[in-house]
Amino acid sequence: MNQESSTPFVKKVLLRQPISSFRLVIALFTFTSALTKFLYDRFLPELKDFDRIRWTIIGLGVILLASTLVKFKRRFIVPFFSLLLYLATLLYVIAFVIINRFEPHAVIILILVYGASSVVINRLLYYGVQCFITILACSVAYSSMGMGNENLVDFLNILIAMGVFGIVMTSRLKIITDVKNSYSNLEKLNVLSIVANKSGEIVFVSPSIKSLLGYTPYELLKNGWWSSDLREGWISRDYILNYPNIVPNEIESIECSLLTKDGKKLWFNWANSILPNGNYMGVGIDITKYKNS
Repeated sequence: MNQESSTPFVKKVLLRQPISSFRLVIALFTFTSALTKFLYDRFLPELKDFDRIRWTIIGLGVILLASTLVKFKRRFIVPFFSLLLYLATLLYVIAFVIINRFEPHAVIILILVYGASSVVINRLLYYGVQCFITILACSVAYSSMGMGNENLVDFLNILIAMGVFGIVMTSRLKIITDVKNSYSNLEKLNVLSIVANKSGEIVFVSPSIKSLLGYTPYELLKNGWWSSDLREGWISRDYILNYPNIVPNEIESIECSLLTKDGKKLWFNWANSILPNGNYMGVGIDITKYKNS
């Protein structure tokens, strides 16, 4: 599976999640970690735990959540803390399962971690390394601690969960790859793509705009499109502001003229839609030669 074939649109628009979504994930992680700790201590006091490590991980979750509120070097600090938090969680949960001799309630926590990882990890290699570490640690523990057949069943449950979530992850990554390839083919056809967020700011312009209209994508980002001669060549900004999460019928498919940077008039047929995150997207095809024929 070729996961390196990518396009700016897929990386910068489709696969990019707003920081608010990331905050929600971290908040849920921190809250559920504290809640499960409380519930396990209350109803399963016989389970052994590494209390200091558990609360340290919860504390890291709080720090990570707080770091998302500070913009200073956030694009570097947040990924570093995210990796640290995930590795600490994974190793802790593996140790938690082993020290409790594959007790079913402990195994559930590890399976939940694998379920979450199948959603957030975007490379099979990383998932494979995670599985290798888990299998190695559990195998050594199982053979050295003299566990019986009742423990073997729960060990097998972990292996089955790894396989199931691995299949889910493979399917998800295949869909992402297919989307990448589709948009890569669109860019080769010199199709013009533009994306505006709910505030009307342009967040993406396809590189094909350079060959089609003579502008660089950077020139047209944010308010650049609306302050240029191109502003009449797509939908009005008022539609974006007044019709959030819906594309009115009259602008689903439209024809507009655009002026290139050197003043040449081109005609485009636009297909407009709403992305899953609520952003407006327009895909335009140059139909000038058909309009002039």
